[in-house]
Amino acid sequence: MSEEKSNQNRLWWGLLVFGLLLHLSSIASSDYGLDTHLHLAAIESNEDGTPNLEWGDVRPDDPLASNPDDVQILERGWWQILELYPSWLLPFAAFLPMLALLGIILFMTKGQPHLAALVAIHPSLIFATGRLYPESTVALAVAGIILAALHLFVEKGWSLLQWVLLAIASIHLLVLVKGLPSMIGWGLVVVLFAWIVADRTLPKFQTYSRHPLMALSIAIPMVLLAMIGASFTSGGSLSTIQTHPTAWLFSFIIALLDGFGLYLLIGLCCWPFARDLLCNVKKSDDASSTFLVTFIASGTLLMAMWIASLWVFEADRWDLPLWENMILMGNNGRYLTALIFPLTLFLHRSLDVSSWSLSKPLMLALIITLPLSMLAGMHGQTMWTDDAARSFSDEIEDGQDFLYIDDEALAMHWLYTFRLEVDSNGDRDITGHWRAPDSNWEVELQGQVINNRGDLGDVRYLIVAPDLDIDVPTGWEKMASGEAPFLNGGGEWKVYRAS
Repeated sequence: MSEEKSNQNRLWWGLLVFGLLLHLSSIASSDYGLDTHLHLAAIESNEDGTPNLEWGDVRPDDPLASNPDDVQILERGWWQILELYPSWLLPFAAFLPMLALLGIILFMTKGQPHLAALVAIHPSLIFATGRLYPESTVALAVAGIILAALHLFVEKGWSLLQWVLLAIASIHLLVLVKGLPSMIGWGLVVVLFAWIVADRTLPKFQTYSRHPLMALSIAIPMVLLAMIGASFTSGGSLSTIQTHPTAWLFSFIIALLDGFGLYLLIGLCCWPFARDLLCNVKKSDDASSTFLVTFIASGTLLMAMWIASLWVFEADRWDLPLWENMILMGNNGRYLTALIFPLTLFLHRSLDVSSWSLSKPLMLALIITLPLSMLAGMHGQTMWTDDAARSFSDEIEDGQDFLYIDDEALAMHWLYTFRLEVDSNGDRDITGHWRAPDSNWEVELQGQVINNRGDLGDVRYLIVAPDLDIDVPTGWEKMASGEAPFLNGGGEWKVYRAS
């Protein structure tokens, strides 16, 4: 190995170690994310066999108020994985699968550190590690699917069994973490095995399965039909495909740019190789390479359609301008990090080692990404609700309630961030309520009960979100206040108690 190659190799190893340190820094400096708080609440309530969000559905029937009587049950989801970790290991529940993913990448690249380094410094994955989001676990599950599929294309005899089991386990881990029904997992198993069996036994099918453009002519219509069909049968956010087609189409285009462009090409620093990748797509003529291309394209299409549906659904529900909701929920694009392993594997197959010399385009890609990586790792997100909850958690009595006033579209998610500080074990019978500022909550505090809302008769503490200008009724005294972190939007929060 020449001295120049040796120096560049050391730089890549150094970048990999730096990325791991940023992940550890993110764990140390970040509070758990909003979705994580929901799953931790489900774990706490699961002792009686019902993993419910006991303070009410995060999408309440009344868009201005919560209703604890409308309990949301998380039958499947990330909480079931978090529950497996002992409490002392829980903060590392996103870091450990990240280490496993990096180990697999190093193994697949025969110890070459460049691709593992780019994955390690991915800002979104660092962000997810600190906030205990499932992105690394999802990416690891996808890696299991890819590894199993590539071996199933070529293996024979009893050795096939271990890869069949890995494929089934990985698919079901994926749908479990995303909270999807197990039947969807079995459907994906059938589709995967049908593709592989057809490739191995039907020469006519090989015309499609070994030529990327032909394979995409099958896969893309299948994804479109499945998602459009789901929009008529499943309801929820996917229904916006048919109910708001123009807004949805615009959101879909932005979701593609956000998810694949920002979170994959830019986040993974691989946009300088885009032209080379496209050239190799056209040249692919084997089953495994075609499968990688088809998997990446189909996964991108499916997740972009899903993200677009979420954006339109939430914007309509909260009566927000679509562009504003896209900014608010723009980090949904991180879902496409699920495709990091097949993309890195395709990069490894398409490019030789010389391509990873630190050329000007690659240096520019690193210069763009590294500041975001350091921001995600060194300046973790802190929740102002921690301080607000601590200000009254020791004083509030068992059986008493509190009311949270906020006009944030994700206000119900923010409500559950009080849970760990106020009633972490769920044994104090404390209920948190949420109201929008213009929901006429004042009359409820006076005893009036409104349909589809929780009873505020036991509320003894009132929390006002940062920078809300509201008139607090008489009979309430201010007991605490503070400044929310800049990354939470800043502003002063206030806590009142009944006098």
